[in-house]
Amino acid sequence: MTPEQLTPAKYLEGKILPNYWIVQEPITKHPNGSGGNFSYSYNVLNQNTGQQAFLKALDFSRALSAADPLKAMSILTNLVNYEQNLLEICRSKRLSRIVSLIDSGNYPASNGGIIPVPYFIMELASGDIYNQLDFSQKIDHLLNLQILHSISAALFQLHYNGIAHQDLKPSNILIIEKSPHKLGDLGRADLRSQPPPYAIMDFAGDPSYAPPEALYKSVHQDWIFRRIASDAYQLGSMIVFLYTQLNMTAVMKNHISPKHDWNNWTQTYREVLPYLYVALEKSVDFFKDQVDDKELAKDLSDIIFQLCDPDPTKRGHPKSINKRLSTISLERYITIFDRLLKNYRVKNFRTKI
Repeated sequence: MTPEQLTPAKYLEGKILPNYWIVQEPITKHPNGSGGNFSYSYNVLNQNTGQQAFLKALDFSRALSAADPLKAMSILTNLVNYEQNLLEICRSKRLSRIVSLIDSGNYPASNGGIIPVPYFIMELASGDIYNQLDFSQKIDHLLNLQILHSISAALFQLHYNGIAHQDLKPSNILIIEKSPHKLGDLGRADLRSQPPPYAIMDFAGDPSYAPPEALYKSVHQDWIFRRIASDAYQLGSMIVFLYTQLNMTAVMKNHISPKHDWNNWTQTYREVLPYLYVALEKSVDFFKDQVDDKELAKDLSDIIFQLCDPDPTKRGHPKSINKRLSTISLERYITIFDRLLKNYRVKNFRTKI
């Protein structure tokens, strides 16, 4: 079989999809980006309306090399259907900080091939935040705070509708023209009312961004402390990344002794927690050293302590934590980042005059 027959999702350029969509050039992933191992991205143009959009084409070809190809194809189909359901929910609820679904469908197997290509057509982004961040220059506090405000709002919108994102990382924070940043890629999200195909996993997202409890295989039975707490940790981790180029998991690992590292620890999570709190303290000190605005460094450090607490039941703003009701809310952080953003604009304006 030809390469196009074996991996049709990789060869969609120039193809015509239903509803007048023509597939244009593929989108090249940023060198520092992550994800996308089982999908291909393209620009698409609607010939009828002239609308430009983004195409995510799912690659089912890997099912052919599985021990049980039919079972593997069924699993992939379930994953696609689940993601589409999440996207439809976000569209119907008008979640303004989540990248919008425009269309979806299947490009049928053709030219003698046997592999169909499910696809999602989404609103077009000009890239992810890797395209904006330049760590070789002076820290852009204004941009960082804008990003943090946007993703706090995005996570809150998802959580309010019973969805945990589970894969918050730079490559999933997208730049939308004339709009705040939006959160994309719900391929690993978890809908509380409908367990996903990977529900048994300790953590469904990129493991390099996983919270410590998942790495130590100590996952809480309560959905809030298992899934929403993971998103809270990843929000705190994103603060660290924006100022250090490292996520919180990587920074903490540098401050955990080999004996207490998750790859070596054989005792309970409760017993390792004191060492993780020490690692958290050292990690936040490292973060503060990278921030040239000491007042802002203090404010952001307080937030990191709250969001990256090694105990998932203690994560979040102190005034929002309610163990009795099993609640973690990120709503206060929308207001906090908005306040920090406004304060920094005022301070920056005064410095210039």
